[in-house]
Amino acid sequence: MEMVLIIAERTRCDEIKRLFPSGRCAFVRAESETEARRKTLDFNFSLVVVDLMLGISASKDISIFASMQDVDTILLVPEDLHAHFASLMLKYGVYVSVFSRESLTAVFSAICVSREKIRKAEEKNKKLLLRLKNEKLITEAKCLLSSKKGLSESEAHSYIERKAMNCRISLTDAAMSIINQLS
Repeated sequence: MEMVLIIAERTRCDEIKRLFPSGRCAFVRAESETEARRKTLDFNFSLVVVDLMLGISASKDISIFASMQDVDTILLVPEDLHAHFASLMLKYGVYVSVFSRESLTAVFSAICVSREKIRKAEEKNKKLLLRLKNEKLITEAKCLLSSKKGLSESEAHSYIERKAMNCRISLTDAAMSIINQLS
């Protein structure tokens, strides 16, 4: 469930809540910039929605602040100001939406797509880092075998493979064993 901070006055907050699909979000409200900053730091929100009706300066500042805390942030603006604020807030990573269900749904969907892409990229990065770590261990073991036992690189690699097969362990574990043994 999404934890959403809505920064708006009370009646406007209720209107904003109705724009979201029911049951998908838990809402917390803040009425001022100070309260919003404190709640942004105190809670783990996945989304912050700021209503421009609080005032242009305060709305802009809290939107930027929330975005800088790595929280997806949507600034709700009147339709006639959408283009201006969309280009202005782009550099801060703040999404801008018109106050309508269709616009907010489109922006929220874009946020969900980007979250999924980031999750997949992080997963891929984790696998690549593990692979790099394993290659580093194997290379270190080969270097030790070359320097301590006088083996060529291909002989050292074959030695590590044989040790892994004979001991029924992974190449990485075999390399670690060789490193512990020879260093």
